[in-house]
Amino acid sequence: MFEDVDPPEVSMVRVLLVLAIGLPIAIEVVTFGGLVGHYVGGGQGAATPTATPEVDGAAVGDEILPETTATERVTEATVVAREDSWRFVLTVNVTDAADGYELRLDSVTTRDGRTVDGSGATTGALSPGQSGAVTGTWRLPAGQRPDTLRATVVTTPANGTASARGYTVEIGDVPVSGN
Repeated sequence: MFEDVDPPEVSMVRVLLVLAIGLPIAIEVVTFGGLVGHYVGGGQGAATPTATPEVDGAAVGDEILPETTATERVTEATVVAREDSWRFVLTVNVTDAADGYELRLDSVTTRDGRTVDGSGATTGALSPGQSGAVTGTWRLPAGQRPDTLRATVVTTPANGTASARGYTVEIGDVPVSGN
């Protein structure tokens, strides 16, 4: 019955046998070698993560108005993400006011250029040498983060003539939390 069929050539059987056994072994060796090279060689040639650009500006612990006589330091800065809008909360402590002093936190401009009015937060009038704090909140469009803050300082020297001066403060990276 099989006498009329010619047997395959021995070399073809050897090639198929080498491919059937050798190819999976070669793949495993290359995979293992890549893993060992990654960990031993420090990941040379591996994809590097894309760096998030650093945003310069005031963050927690920074003074926001170094040109004034008082010290205005950020003690809290957060963005709370919600579906319809994001809420930016900023708290600033004011210390060592030399004259009568008031800090008002006005509008915030987002990174895409939209201006958002705040809650009208103010320290109120501080007497010379008195300290205080102010917390402002702004409802930002969903997905937006603060870029700059518009603040007003009102000083009232001993003669009683109040003067107001506006400042623009760059806001740094503010952590975003969902809530």
